[in-house]
Amino acid sequence: MLDYKPDKILHLNAEVTRACNLRCDYCFNDSGVMMPSELKLGEWKQAIDVTQNYGAESALFTGGEVMARRDSPEIIGYALEQGLRTSILSNGLKLNGQYRDMLQELERVQISLDSASPYSHDARRGEGSWRTARQAIDYVRGLDVPVEISTTISLDRLDELEGLAGIAYLTGSSLLVRPMQSIGRALGTAKQDVKSAIAERKQRLEDKFGDIFVEDFARYVPVLGANHDEKMLPEGFVTVLPDGKIRGTRQSIFELEKAA
Repeated sequence: MLDYKPDKILHLNAEVTRACNLRCDYCFNDSGVMMPSELKLGEWKQAIDVTQNYGAESALFTGGEVMARRDSPEIIGYALEQGLRTSILSNGLKLNGQYRDMLQELERVQISLDSASPYSHDARRGEGSWRTARQAIDYVRGLDVPVEISTTISLDRLDELEGLAGIAYLTGSSLLVRPMQSIGRALGTAKQDVKSAIAERKQRLEDKFGDIFVEDFARYVPVLGANHDEKMLPEGFVTVLPDGKIRGTRQSIFELEKAA
């Protein structure tokens, strides 16, 4: 018997790989090396079909680093072909002219940036990562594709928000702020609730920069560990892990196909 069987899936969050070219000190997935059991291209296409059979209308492709997987453009392209409103979350890797056609079809591109300072950003993510992210932001905006600058904030880094808001304003992007969670490589470091502090800071910055902040479906989707109760999964959203498992449950996406 399935421990999780939704009546409807509206949105697919697809973590297509655990591989990543960076080593962010707060990564909730502890990403870096590709999992040996990651789904193959055909299996990801099948997983997309399953969610569409349940009514999925949109998809966000993430990692790890989504573009660290060689066939990610084909997986993303398949979602686009099937009519899903499709977005990606990336650190900027390979977001260049090689994938211009794919990028132009996306609903939005989320690009991770943690500081207006190259030194501060690179200290958390890896040398040269700030430059890669900034070039990606400028390139994607040049294609007239909406960009959401995605940043993870802890209580001791609230002051980073003003510089990031300035970059969002100057590049015509939006700013998506996620509070750091005590999970993965950040386990034990995010002990204080920063949500209220972020909300207060955002309100002040909106007075200066205007309506640049966006919310994310992730505010409805808690980051779930493998032992969390599936009842915490909000109706209509499903996260599929690199090996095909549904986050927060004990089953794979393909078990839903059999039960459909």
